[in-house]
Amino acid sequence: MMKCAKCGKTIEGDQMLFCPWCGAKLRDEGPDGEVAGWIRKALASSSIPERKKILEAASVACPGSREIAWEMVFIGHPDPNPPRGRMDFSIIKSWLLQIYRKPGEFSDERRARMRQEIFGDPQLLSCLAGFDQPEQKLREYLDRLCTEYLEIFLEEDNRLMGNWFGLRLGGKNKEKLLAAPVAEMMARIRADEALTGEQRDLLRTALYQAYARRAGGHTEYLDNLI
Repeated sequence: MMKCAKCGKTIEGDQMLFCPWCGAKLRDEGPDGEVAGWIRKALASSSIPERKKILEAASVACPGSREIAWEMVFIGHPDPNPPRGRMDFSIIKSWLLQIYRKPGEFSDERRARMRQEIFGDPQLLSCLAGFDQPEQKLREYLDRLCTEYLEIFLEEDNRLMGNWFGLRLGGKNKEKLLAAPVAEMMARIRADEALTGEQRDLLRTALYQAYARRAGGHTEYLDNLI
């Protein structure tokens, strides 16, 4: 579905060029509009493997699009040796930050690979080189990575947020419940000498800002811990 910017009517489907109610143009017919349509379709899928397939098809349909290549940056790389009996979250790019939440779950070699992928993924570096302000784009990447990590791996963790007969208990105390794991992650990032000082600062700042947004600006609990 989409909404007409002119009349505000909701329109079923996402392939229409003009609003059936007022006739206003809904999207560009040119390459930029086609790219935007592919990205909307990909992001509408909650399945990361399906999103990847859509973006791969988009790359063929719109070769050379840096916007589509940028979205592909947020698709993780499946673990060549997935854990037995456990779900492999590697295809979700933000899962890489798990090395700062529960480092003991990974071998030294695996942590090194995941750390390298955060900042040194060839696809990321190639994309950054194509933008006029790569430093700002890197901050945007880290910000999105941290935000998605909080949303998927912290806020959806029933053991952390609390669950009673299927009801989420931690909604009103989100800022308090998230503060401790985020503070621990920030401390581990600061102590990670395998990152450069600049990388540590960028990642800690991105994680703090992501927490601040998810906590509705109430950072008191986290501030007291760091």
